[in-house]
Amino acid sequence: MKSIRGYKKNFSKFILAPIFFLAIFVFSSERLAPRGQERGSSFPESGLVTAVYDGDTIKVRFKNEKERKVRLIGIDTPEIGDSREEAKFRAHIARRFAFFYLYRKTVKLSYDWEIEDKYDRLLAYVWTEKQGLFNKFILSEGFAAVFLKFPFKYREEFIEAEREARELEKGFWKKGTYPSISVQDTRAYLGKLLSVKYMCSRVQAKGKFVFLYSSGEEFSTLVPRENISFFPELKSFVGKTLIVTGFLEEYKEKPQIVAFFPRQIKIEKQ
Repeated sequence: MKSIRGYKKNFSKFILAPIFFLAIFVFSSERLAPRGQERGSSFPESGLVTAVYDGDTIKVRFKNEKERKVRLIGIDTPEIGDSREEAKFRAHIARRFAFFYLYRKTVKLSYDWEIEDKYDRLLAYVWTEKQGLFNKFILSEGFAAVFLKFPFKYREEFIEAEREARELEKGFWKKGTYPSISVQDTRAYLGKLLSVKYMCSRVQAKGKFVFLYSSGEEFSTLVPRENISFFPELKSFVGKTLIVTGFLEEYKEKPQIVAFFPRQIKIEKQ
């Protein structure tokens, strides 16, 4: 017959073993849980967009006045710092697109299986009042591609949105030249990538840009001062008919295009 001491020893092993393995399981589960998704924590669901870094990364200020970078889930746009001119051109256009629709707008955020990335950015779906799910909207307009490296719940919808944009040759998927419109038609085409044909009446440096105005100053092309070295003959544009290609946006109710590269401004031959 076993001694009481031996019985207690075996009983302890019987009880402690499951507890030990349960502790390992709990620890492992916490390690595998999405970063920042600890039990009892919560993440902001709405805020004001205060900065647009590129087509897929923005900054949002929440009700507690805290600001966070937000990476849009499931999409990818070219990097502003890309050394290739075509990629850099597309990066700037995608950024202008996001800026036009998101800057100073109140947005709602929803999340997926991972809440934050290794760069401490929130990973979110961004919702606007007019466009709905912006992640999908930028795909459907042809200014982003689907990012398929990681799983996410709107995967099939996003793939379909990009496919349709390619078929319709929207945004970056346009083959050949972009459509050209007159200054009088610009307000009807806000939010599009196209060309505007007009006569330049005046060139003026103001703030961070140099403005190339149309005759009635109802439209202008903006060249960032930091890019001025790419445009050594801006003043010579006065009195000439220009064809400017870029993302048509609006500032203070006046349509405009920001030109980052000389290829965006062509002088019509007389």
